[in-house]
Amino acid sequence: MIMNEHVERMKDEHKEICTKTNALNAFIHGNKIFKALDGSEQARMIKQCGFMESYADTLETRIFVAE
Repeated sequence: MIMNEHVERMKDEHKEICTKTNALNAFIHGNKIFKALDGSEQARMIKQCGFMESYADTLETRIFVAE
């Protein structure tokens, strides 16, 4: 049962990070404000999005293995 609770927490965390990543991706690719930002800030946001995607992928793998 403890493992099940752990997996459920990972699933919740995965869902949350995916929601945030999708929102950041939408901002980067579809918001005029992003284009108005300094190039360095744009690069940082793109880098952040990449890390978030990697984090989500890692969680997805951990969930798969745990199940």
